[in-house]
Amino acid sequence: MKRKIFTFVSTLALSAALIISAQAASPTCTTRSRTFCFGQSVCIPCPPSVCQPSSCPSAPNTPTLPDEPETPDTPSTPDTPDTPSTPDVPETPDTGSSESYAQQVLTLVNRERAANGLSALKLDDTLSRYAAVKSQDMHDNGYFSHTSPTYGSPFDMMKSFGITYNYAGENIAMGYSSPDAVVTAWMNSAGHRANILSANFTAMGLGYVADGGYWTQWFIG
Repeated sequence: MKRKIFTFVSTLALSAALIISAQAASPTCTTRSRTFCFGQSVCIPCPPSVCQPSSCPSAPNTPTLPDEPETPDTPSTPDTPDTPSTPDVPETPDTGSSESYAQQVLTLVNRERAANGLSALKLDDTLSRYAAVKSQDMHDNGYFSHTSPTYGSPFDMMKSFGITYNYAGENIAMGYSSPDAVVTAWMNSAGHRANILSANFTAMGLGYVADGGYWTQWFIG
């Protein structure tokens, strides 16, 4: 099976993990290229065997994972409107396994957190509901990105649905068919691992669409 890297040229992918922090500092980008994701500078590495001057082609049989993303120099806690305006939301897709998969991912994530001396996350039904909307949006609109053409950035999306936070993060993936496979891939990627093992987060939500294997993992704290 062909596998997809961040440039989206085949079928299996992990995005660069995103995190906004009220206290995080900006690391230095040391990878071969840099791009910008809704105003945040994100380092995108290329494996030495396949790196080209302007893009990274797919590497057969081995997914290419992104480096740890940068965080804003002076992030701030987002303003919460007194009466947030909630946009129309499509029905949460009935995947038949999304709820079960969310619990399985939570178990795997909390196992990793316990091994690193961190407290367990709780599964937040509201986060899972809107994470599933994000996964369905990627499926329906044929894109794979943290920035939705429908809802904007994940942080804009959370705010528009009345979700408040001091810290927030998003992991996404495409083409993985099981909780074990996607959590293993996330844990093998520095940026995604940082979100999973962040002491700033207290809750997690997960949305999964089986057709195409679209995963969205949201964190708040």
